[in-house]
Amino acid sequence: MPEARALESPAITLDEQSIIDFAQLFDPQPYHLDRAAADASIFGGLCASGWQVGALASRLTGEALVDAGISYITTTRVNHMRWLRPTFVDDQLVAQVSFGGSVQGSPVPDCDSLDVSVVLKDAQDQAVAEMTCRVAVAKGETA
Repeated sequence: MPEARALESPAITLDEQSIIDFAQLFDPQPYHLDRAAADASIFGGLCASGWQVGALASRLTGEALVDAGISYITTTRVNHMRWLRPTFVDDQLVAQVSFGGSVQGSPVPDCDSLDVSVVLKDAQDQAVAEMTCRVAVAKGETA
């Protein structure tokens, strides 16, 4: 298993068009699609779909693992996903990734499994989402 340390992903910024584009395809709620409707909503502004935030958490987790030299292949299981606060236009997100246990073998051939915990944070260091998942890594990465 990689040494017990937390990793941090590169930052990604959510722009208005990416929020709207994702919502049009996958989560067409007014507070994801229209600024005026969003301003009048319980969120008080145009915000990203939780599913978009989850997808970004997955992407940033993979990037953090690869940047740390871990042979990340894919996420094979999400055990827990919780959204803590809305993510708005121009919010910048980073994933803080820490390691849990490791398991020999994986549903992905020639891979082992690594459990990770992820906290997705905004530029003010506020947690916006958290996730625990299992990822497939090249055989031997968990030793």
